[in-house]
Amino acid sequence: MPTDIARLIDHTVLRAEATEADVRKVCEEALHYGFASVCVNPYWVPLVASRLRGSAVKVCTVIGFPLGATATAAKAAETEDAVRAGAQEVDMVINIGELRGGNREAVRKDIEAVVAAAHKGKAIVK
Repeated sequence: MPTDIARLIDHTVLRAEATEADVRKVCEEALHYGFASVCVNPYWVPLVASRLRGSAVKVCTVIGFPLGATATAAKAAETEDAVRAGAQEVDMVINIGELRGGNREAVRKDIEAVVAAAHKGKAIVK
């Protein structure tokens, strides 16, 4: 795989039944191919951070995944914990119901809380 394309790929394992072996495998693949990041559920962030330490591959996690209906305070706390554990990027799921219902203020506050929590640890939010 050309490295210019590989650097744009977030290698992901978000299955609820993913095992430690699955997570280790995507880390090794990401290191081998030079992917942009490895994206995992927050539980796996410490393992991924340890496996990728010293490499250019970033540690990414998801917040409010998969539905986005998690309370804003819980999303912010989950973000802070993940960043402390080594997450450098956060992919958040916004409150889709509030967006569909037209409550843009609730969506804005949801995003702001996660961004503020991520930026404490200098992580980016997507």
